Amino acid sequence: MFVSKIIKPRKQPLFAAKKRVQSWWLMATLSGTVFGGALLAQSAQAQDAPMPSCQINSEAQRVYGANPIVTYMLVAMAPQKLMGWNFPVSPQAKGIFPDALFAKPIIGGWFGQGRTPNMEVLLAGRPQLIVMSDAMVDSKRQQLLQQMDVPVCYLTLNRLDDFPDSFRRLGEWLHNPQRGEQLAQAMEQLLAQQSRLKALLQERNIALKSVYYAQDPNGLASECRGSIHAEVIPWAGAVNPHLCPAEQSRFGKVAINIEQLLKYDPDAIVTQERAFYDKVYQMPNWQGLKAVQNKQVFFAPQTPFRWLDRPPSFMRILAAQWLMQKLYPHVAQIAALDTVQTTQDFFKLFFQVELSREQAQTLLEGGQLS
Repeated sequence: MFVSKIIKPRKQPLFAAKKRVQSWWLMATLSGTVFGGALLAQSAQAQDAPMPSCQINSEAQRVYGANPIVTYMLVAMAPQKLMGWNFPVSPQAKGIFPDALFAKPIIGGWFGQGRTPNMEVLLAGRPQLIVMSDAMVDSKRQQLLQQMDVPVCYLTLNRLDDFPDSFRRLGEWLHNPQRGEQLAQAMEQLLAQQSRLKALLQERNIALKSVYYAQDPNGLASECRGSIHAEVIPWAGAVNPHLCPAEQSRFGKVAINIEQLLKYDPDAIVTQERAFYDKVYQMPNWQGLKAVQNKQVFFAPQTPFRWLDRPPSFMRILAAQWLMQKLYPHVAQIAALDTVQTTQDFFKLFFQVELSREQAQTLLEGGQLS
């Protein structure tokens, strides 16, 4: 298993570090002069703004992740340093995340449809390091942040295979490169395994399954092929049938009608919506789909947060393995994957939690720890 090949984690000494936030930044930010726009707009603006350098002079003890992807990376890297959350913690995280994290404040963040953080709460927490992703690079925001007395560092998180290098960078910024290297190596090994299995499908001329990603309680919202939110599908060796115009290819979600879905007639359907999953086999309009007829509708794991998407986090590598095994049980090398053991190893390394095989199996079936 991948964990056995990685150095055992060790705790690093903590050093206090104090940073001063200039009062004009508080006034400018609270007045709403900057920090607007949705992630899609931010991504477009990023093309005009060079990636700022990251300079950290001392070890930060209070770190703010500006979006959920970064925040969950901080939970894996150094939970004791996390300042707060972008939104309320998922209840299924209990028993996985350290108890102290559930008392952290809700700060908000720059993500989704124009969301911005509660700057009063953020400033009250006196951050010593702010970590963003490169889709949030914006020239106006950079000008403002450069005047702060707080380091602001940016990770590249546009694709699943960006995570190894991003964990390494985060490890450096948090003064714990060993931990960053451990998580990076684990991601690389799992990504390499998925790549080998995808290549195997091609070598054997096995027809790739088409997989529709159903969102919303009615299942009639999805993601375009090429969207960051549907990246698990190709990593599972499958094809997303939903093609969209280029300007819609990265961010969702997008509406789809049942007539279009019937034309796609996917081999399988994957969802994170419990309300949809619980009723899909009884929905009259869906009975003509072969995925429904063949009982190929799959509910993705949700603990400690959604594996498949929203946010498109590092958990997607586990989701890719889980989905691939659902889609290709007739391929011996894929059927032989011990997804239970991999889940146990992953949770031990990333969340420092020991799961029994029964508990890991429960999570793979979409359940949570009792």
